[in-house]
Amino acid sequence: MIKKLRPSSTANQMTYKSCLYRLRRIIVIALALVYCGCMPKCDGFASNIVAKPHQNKGVSMMTLSRLVETSGLALAILASTCTNARAAALPESQTWQLPNGSVELSNPLTSFAEYKLTNPILLGAGGGGAVFATHPMNDPNSSNNDVAVKISWVRSAASVEHECKVLQELEVKHTRNVERCVGMETYPPDTKRVMIALQPVVENAVSRVDKINPDVQPLAAQAIVQTFIDMLHANVVTTDVQTLMDKETGKVLFIDLTEAQTMSTPTPSYLDLALASSFISEIVALIPNSLMDTASKTLMDELSALHSRGEYLSLPIYELLREQEVLLNPKSAEIIDNVIVALQQQ
Repeated sequence: MIKKLRPSSTANQMTYKSCLYRLRRIIVIALALVYCGCMPKCDGFASNIVAKPHQNKGVSMMTLSRLVETSGLALAILASTCTNARAAALPESQTWQLPNGSVELSNPLTSFAEYKLTNPILLGAGGGGAVFATHPMNDPNSSNNDVAVKISWVRSAASVEHECKVLQELEVKHTRNVERCVGMETYPPDTKRVMIALQPVVENAVSRVDKINPDVQPLAAQAIVQTFIDMLHANVVTTDVQTLMDKETGKVLFIDLTEAQTMSTPTPSYLDLALASSFISEIVALIPNSLMDTASKTLMDELSALHSRGEYLSLPIYELLREQEVLLNPKSAEIIDNVIVALQQQ
């Protein structure tokens, strides 16, 4: 998820803490002054402010009265300031009116057991739901642990819940470059909706390889193919493939897998193969022609590594890959041909 800048999350808390400290300090000073003003003899720091009763009782009582009055006024003003600061630091509720519906979030958001999330920033909204960038309250100095929160609509609740389960399945199978679903809860204002917590939140990102630094474009092409093979090996395919790519590092993140499906095993169904064919075509479309050689070599390396572990894709998937001539070099085509022959003979 793309991260957007947000204001400091600790400003109100610091103001409130500062108020409390000053309030306590004034109370201690005022009590000390009153104490010295009432004592027959006082040689402390207030001895030059309040006249001692045994020297001039009239002046002492008048000064004491003004001191109490002034201290009380100061305390009242500061207490009021602290009350306002406290109110500003307390959780607030924010509401967004969006084309597909409204979203209301508390700040902090405490629905996820492992996270207390603050400062929600709307990243985008669509048919699947609305996505917000948030920051963990217990990690105020780092953006590396930011969490994206996706809130479904009623009609998309099942697909968003399914998305989280697929992402967790991919994480278990060590799929590279895919966002992680780190939590799923019902949406408090409407239990017919769900919300999921996603990491990481990516900043400075675009969706196309040709929009990033030319020096790291080959790394992005390699990452796309690596994730492609990882997902096929996990028997997961998707349509409407969406990626985020860091413009400076070339790191790739696959996001928004609401359309992802787990294929049947050991043999994919006809519907599975239709989705797989679309998935393969969309992956190929992500890679510029100038980087197709890099992608072909990466495909060969990934398949070779998979086979060296004694692991294979299903026969229909190899047959679909063999049709993608633009993605194959002679060596990768030969590898796929040999595997197809071997699987057909089993």
